Amino acid sequence: MTEEIRNLIHTYQRSLNEADLDLVRASYADDAMFIGQPFPTATGIEEIAATYADAFSKLNFDVQFDILEVELSGDLGFVRTRSHGTITPKGQIPEGSEGNREVFVVKKIADDWKFYRYIFNAEV
Repeated sequence: MTEEIRNLIHTYQRSLNEADLDLVRASYADDAMFIGQPFPTATGIEEIAATYADAFSKLNFDVQFDILEVELSGDLGFVRTRSHGTITPKGQIPEGSEGNREVFVVKKIADDWKFYRYIFNAEV
């Protein structure tokens, strides 16, 4: 696994835990797609940023991503992760932890890896 991919996942983790839209934007390609339960599909960086801005206004994140698999070929690849932690409505106390399964399709753009497609669902 490349250090660049580890840094990308870490930056994304920070974006959630710090509710930082600039870090979200830094993680995604301009033409990316976000597909995650229970959110509507967001296409393009502006829709994706709006989805995160809405989530950040309502939820507090305290999550960690574990990288399970990385496969890169040329300028494309995928990263499979598992996340765990808490996602809590603002003003409430976490009642327990939760987890998700994620697949990130990554694309190298101008020497930087970015999320090109992001798909996740709850771990049951």
